[in-house]
Amino acid sequence: MRNVGFLTIGQAPRHDISEAIERALPESSAVRHAGALDGLGRTEIADRFAVASGRPTLITRLTSGDVVTLDEAAMQEALQESIDTLDSEGVDAIVLLCTGDFPSLRSQRALLIEPDVLVTSYVSAVLRGLPVGVIVPLPEQVPAARDKWQGVSPPPEFATASPYADDDAELLTAAKKLVEHGARALVLDCMGYADRHRKALREGGVAVPVLTSSGITGALTGPLLT
Repeated sequence: MRNVGFLTIGQAPRHDISEAIERALPESSAVRHAGALDGLGRTEIADRFAVASGRPTLITRLTSGDVVTLDEAAMQEALQESIDTLDSEGVDAIVLLCTGDFPSLRSQRALLIEPDVLVTSYVSAVLRGLPVGVIVPLPEQVPAARDKWQGVSPPPEFATASPYADDDAELLTAAKKLVEHGARALVLDCMGYADRHRKALREGGVAVPVLTSSGITGALTGPLLT
């Protein structure tokens, strides 16, 4: 049996994010969900993770349904605390449910799986030389995304659309804009984008391949745990 911990930057559980990855796990896997914001109220979250102008940001949804933006550096510290807890509880692998860049995260014994690394490496290898369009949730995330994707050639085009919008109109507009600019594949660069977003784009007339971060993470994580 493999004990797998799913760690979200928000509040657990986030089955909408983990579902695609869980489907790829061995049937004998035991799953544990944890969140860096578990047990925190809106005021405490706002105080501890306040977003500062010009600093990298993250977006997530709380169990209440509220959407919050968070300071990435402050979240890195909170994630490390959660990783240490999961590690001490004996999980075999920890899957981070976020595509943010957290270079200092470490696990003492569990395999730490970071979608940030998996997604960019996969796209760079599989779609090598193909013009790619990348969609991220917030405009202020684009500069950090450009840095993250700088190893991909040709350099991707970027657009923004929240995965937590009431409908998919903004996402469809962003996708079509990228395709019009020459993208021959799209990457939804946030774990909040689910398979339903990919299907919505297909139904909306987007014909190029659409890759979700959770789908890529699931495909690459499953074999690691068999």
